[in-house]
Amino acid sequence: MPKATKTIKPYNPQQDAPPYVEEAAVQYEHMRVIMGGNKTVALPIGGELDLINLSRKGVRKSSLKSLSSYLGVSMEKMSTLLHTSHRNIQRKHEDELLDTLKTEKVIELAAFVKRGIDVTGTKESFIEWLHSPIIALGNKLPIDFLDTTFGIQLVSKILGRLEQGVYS
Repeated sequence: MPKATKTIKPYNPQQDAPPYVEEAAVQYEHMRVIMGGNKTVALPIGGELDLINLSRKGVRKSSLKSLSSYLGVSMEKMSTLLHTSHRNIQRKHEDELLDTLKTEKVIELAAFVKRGIDVTGTKESFIEWLHSPIIALGNKLPIDFLDTTFGIQLVSKILGRLEQGVYS
């Protein structure tokens, strides 16, 4: 009796992408908007691997300016959050890429902003929350904690408590 041969369908990433990849693409699309859309973010952001590649490549200064504008904070404040001088940022051309550490911080901040908007419901309410004294932070402003990864983690935990309805 002849043996049946099994045909193997070639994998096509465009057609065969698992649903969680599509969910990640939607999640990261909002980050792209926060960082200035397609004109300032050179690579598509569809997941963690894309974020790693983007971190290594660098984001343009214009992405930092878009994030600053989106949050309604000055470039001086953004420079402080990135631990660099405002003059250092001013010297860069709009299309010049930031180094890896600054890029990672910009991406981390954009992800935090996306999370904050998801929790508070609107960009406006998140920005108001970001600039309001929080008891859990010793009546300090959340934005003043965004200069370190640990600060972002702390403020993210407070967002999580807010999301669960826990008084902070």
